Amino acid sequence: MVASWVRREFAGVGMTQYRPGRHLAEVQHHFLGWALLCIDVSGSMTGAPLVAAIEGGLDFLSEAEQAGYRCGLVLWHHGMDAYLPTTTSTAKVRARLKAAQASGGNQLRPTLLAAIAELGPMAGDRVVCVFGDGDVGNEAHTAADAAHARSLGIRFVVRGLGSGATACLTRTLTPDEPEEPARTVDGVGTLRRGIASMATSLRAGR
Repeated sequence: MVASWVRREFAGVGMTQYRPGRHLAEVQHHFLGWALLCIDVSGSMTGAPLVAAIEGGLDFLSEAEQAGYRCGLVLWHHGMDAYLPTTTSTAKVRARLKAAQASGGNQLRPTLLAAIAELGPMAGDRVVCVFGDGDVGNEAHTAADAAHARSLGIRFVVRGLGSGATACLTRTLTPDEPEEPARTVDGVGTLRRGIASMATSLRAGR
């Protein structure tokens, strides 16, 4: 028999009634994902390839955001035609991608140096997603920069337009990873989906 003074109903203040602590943002920061989308806009991308690449990039941004990643953008050729860090608003990143134009040659190293400077000191999953349709410029220097990035915990995801571009990106950015058919985009007709598919590797890295 239960004594009459025992409280029969139990209740408490809901957790949502407490404000988050002052360290919440710092804690969340360690669980965020950061992705830098790097799209080749060299002269050989003029016309249909660039249109498809822009569409694929927009798809990638949507899928990456749904996967919990904050995305920046690099439009690269012999330098960086545009660089928007991961702190940039999604609207600005999408607008700049839509305005991309093709010109110049190929040199990936400035992009890698920017990625290392931004993502290197950060926590959380940090990914550099690179699409290219040809070479990367100085392969030895590019490979050395990529090795430095990987030593800092930065991951690379690559897509190449054609087997030659894919082989170049693989040996310079991801030489220790097994070859994957998904890295090669066979032609302009599958370019949009090929770039967008890099978002799948973001989810897999969590």
